[in-house]
Amino acid sequence: MSCKIHAENSDSIIERCWPAGVKKTHQRIDIFLILYHADEPLSAADIFDKLNMTAPKEKYAFSTVYRNLLAFEKVGIVTKTTLSTEDNAVYELKKSSHKHYAVCTKCHKKIPIKTCPLHDISAAVKDSLPGFEITGHQLEILGICNDCKNK
Repeated sequence: MSCKIHAENSDSIIERCWPAGVKKTHQRIDIFLILYHADEPLSAADIFDKLNMTAPKEKYAFSTVYRNLLAFEKVGIVTKTTLSTEDNAVYELKKSSHKHYAVCTKCHKKIPIKTCPLHDISAAVKDSLPGFEITGHQLEILGICNDCKNK
């Protein structure tokens, strides 16, 4: 692994978290690790910038990042979302549970909501839509974060 973003425990992260049946390439591993360590969903451009900042000797093509994100999405290890405050889709690794975000309309910071407020609503909606199978939901709360309020 040539990319500097790899921490000492990257091998164990890959060993523990890499999805079965997905070919390991150094590009995929680098993208996976960026998503693994991200505190918020990232756009393909964000990932591209992080890769090229941390591994300047090995330039990544934007098409490589995008193609690998599509491959990850296809096998179900990333979630692709379009937030109202973003021009492009954002991606995050699917972990044990899904996340919702409060998004600052000034700085575009994404703050994770600790619990899913839609579980009870989903059950009520399901009861009112016989035969409709709910496969997911999205929630985005817009507002102004503390940092922007205090400026």
